[in-house]
Amino acid sequence: MKISSKGRYAVEIMVELAKSGQELVSVASLSARQNIPPKYLEQIINKLVKANKVASVRGAGGGYRLTKKPKDYSIAEILLVTGDMPDLAPCLSSDATCPKKAECNSIGCWETLNALIYNYLSKLTLQNLVDKSY
Repeated sequence: MKISSKGRYAVEIMVELAKSGQELVSVASLSARQNIPPKYLEQIINKLVKANKVASVRGAGGGYRLTKKPKDYSIAEILLVTGDMPDLAPCLSSDATCPKKAECNSIGCWETLNALIYNYLSKLTLQNLVDKSY
């Protein structure tokens, strides 16, 4: 499993917003703090806004903030926004039609590992990252 730069940056953006509390944070500020090009950051933050993870306030003094408390976000839900919670093997996706799935000797191993990763990231919250308590 490899998490894309969009997924990693989405988590880092969310951590920055969590650290800012309800204070609005601009794209320029987020870009400078995380060393993410502003255009790329805007693409990521737009996904987070569309998924209702981040609120956008326009105008002078506008910016972004979280829509919930940091403890109410799982890392898995953030990574789902960017498409970074893939199945470890193609045969694990819900629309997979592998003719060998029924007699596959290793499918159980991949299903278990997939579940372990998903469960861990589902229990790990944004607040855990802010507190560095993982």
